[in-house]
Amino acid sequence: MSMSLWFSRMTAVVLAFSALAGCTYRGGDIGDPAVRKFHWYSYLEGEDIRANCQAGTPDRFRVVYTGLYDQQLRMYEVDSLRRVLSVKVVEPGGMGRLSFDDPMAPSRAREERVQLNEASYHGLVAAFAASGVFAPPPVGLELPSRSYHWTAATCRGGRYGFTAWKHPSPAFAAITFDKVLFGLDFTGIPVAAAGPVPFDPQLEDRAKRLETTTFTLKVGENGLGGW
Repeated sequence: MSMSLWFSRMTAVVLAFSALAGCTYRGGDIGDPAVRKFHWYSYLEGEDIRANCQAGTPDRFRVVYTGLYDQQLRMYEVDSLRRVLSVKVVEPGGMGRLSFDDPMAPSRAREERVQLNEASYHGLVAAFAASGVFAPPPVGLELPSRSYHWTAATCRGGRYGFTAWKHPSPAFAAITFDKVLFGLDFTGIPVAAAGPVPFDPQLEDRAKRLETTTFTLKVGENGLGGW
């Protein structure tokens, strides 16, 4: 590889990485691939939730499952006032939704909204608590983009919190809220079950040639501590 080609590819990777990491999410359709490109890290961390979390504000819960970043993202948000669960799922291979009017349709999230009754709402919050959503975070835990993991950004009782779980681990295996969320998920898209990360020779080759972006997030004391 020539030096000029290496430099141009490295520049493209750095720009893509900066796009993911550099912009604060303050609301908007994270199911839109353009929004996701610039706000993913901030969305995961819940910067918008943290900025508005204070005594007297409604509880908010944002829980995200990454089934390998380039394969499946499942985003769950709970509106405690309206008792509504918002579900958004992104996966590759959505060419059946390709449209001349919207060429980005295959990359957009499939969305559903579920009205929760009191029992289902409180049952979900109880599952969050039992799984450690409101417990101290595992500071230093690394979350590679090519891994299976959950993150949770919350505002509960006026206090912001962020935590995460990575497969395989006892903490990941002990999660109970996943079954509750999946039971309320009517997108029709099968869950990418956690397991060994498959070896992808094409992805590895593109990574060596700096033609794709992979990243690793790290859990901090009050959000993401770096990447």
